[in-house]
Amino acid sequence: MKAAGIIVEYNPFHNGHLYHLQKTKEITGADVVVAVMSGNFIQRGEPAIVNKWARTKMALLNGVDVVFELPFAYACNSAEVFAYGAISILNSLGVNWVVFGSEAGDISLLKKIAMHLAFEEDEFKKYLKIYLKEGHSFPKARELALKRVSKEDIEFLPNNILGVEYIKWILRTNSKIEPLTIKRVGSLYNDPNLGSGSFCSATAIRQNINNLELIRDKMPPFSYQVLMEEIESGRGPVSLNDFFEFFLYRAIVYKDFLKEQFDVKEGLENRFYKHIFSSSSLEDLLSKVKTKRYTLTRLQRILIHCLVDSKVNQKTLLSTKPYIRVLGFNSRGKRYLNSIKEKVKYITKLDSYIMKNPEYNSLLELEIRASQIHALKYKEYHKYLQLEFKQHPIYIPSRE
Repeated sequence: MKAAGIIVEYNPFHNGHLYHLQKTKEITGADVVVAVMSGNFIQRGEPAIVNKWARTKMALLNGVDVVFELPFAYACNSAEVFAYGAISILNSLGVNWVVFGSEAGDISLLKKIAMHLAFEEDEFKKYLKIYLKEGHSFPKARELALKRVSKEDIEFLPNNILGVEYIKWILRTNSKIEPLTIKRVGSLYNDPNLGSGSFCSATAIRQNINNLELIRDKMPPFSYQVLMEEIESGRGPVSLNDFFEFFLYRAIVYKDFLKEQFDVKEGLENRFYKHIFSSSSLEDLLSKVKTKRYTLTRLQRILIHCLVDSKVNQKTLLSTKPYIRVLGFNSRGKRYLNSIKEKVKYITKLDSYIMKNPEYNSLLELEIRASQIHALKYKEYHKYLQLEFKQHPIYIPSRE
């Protein structure tokens, strides 16, 4: 079966995502569309508004055929690590295409930029070093260096950045996957405004989550229905500020715990300790700690990894292939899974897999902890603390 891969978060699934999915099917003619989706925490360092099982259901109801999990360690990380994890999974699955949205909408331009990143010529390294010395954050320094060496006037907006990273890893891994891009329509990735049309960003939906009538027309009916069910059942919406007390507790009881945590360097722990006890929320704390070098999303990821007690470093992640776990599938997806089961070892039952595959235990332990922490904010949290072991992949028959 010819397979098209998409890399998603669906936080939550909105009309722009449906457009991306429909265009993917149209331009590839694929027999099956497989999604690699973030779990309960997302790339920008926030909890997903509802859990991964609800978002898997949204995906399947709207026409995705199989949903695979992007493990927490990759999903809540830099664009480079996020992209590596997702492309590694799609490589293992042997998909024919990866189709992503971008602000540029120009695959030739994105490929040209990715070439500089994939092979890091001396000129690129020279300018990167210069811009880092000037005090820029790593993403900004890299953006400036890429513009200098490529001589292309491209805006390094979120989807362009991820698209370049996907292509970079396709090049570095000598992958046979063909990258394709669809120009993003409607609002920009971080635009908080709902606007008057049918398209808006997931950010805008999350910021208006307490006024559900305003967001109804921005989401496909099936997605809106699932979101309503989750909220009415007390399993959402979950937000970053919900976890402030947990982080405060860790700071009080384990004074030095920040020093050993993911991505904490250059005395950053001192900035956190300086402000944490005078802050009223995580949002307030982050506004005080943020610097030119440490972006808001990077700080948010640090906090999330602290909560999960993740000490895994990026070098390890970039030399490890992530596990492949099925979150859900439809009838077409079932046929696809049957067609690859002889060559791809994928997870459907977590407990038995952990016992047989100890090499993935550290990644799976992080995933379990992340899901349990996410569940602590549900109304009846005690029912969901073991959900990782109880929940089997969701099956929804295709509407063919």
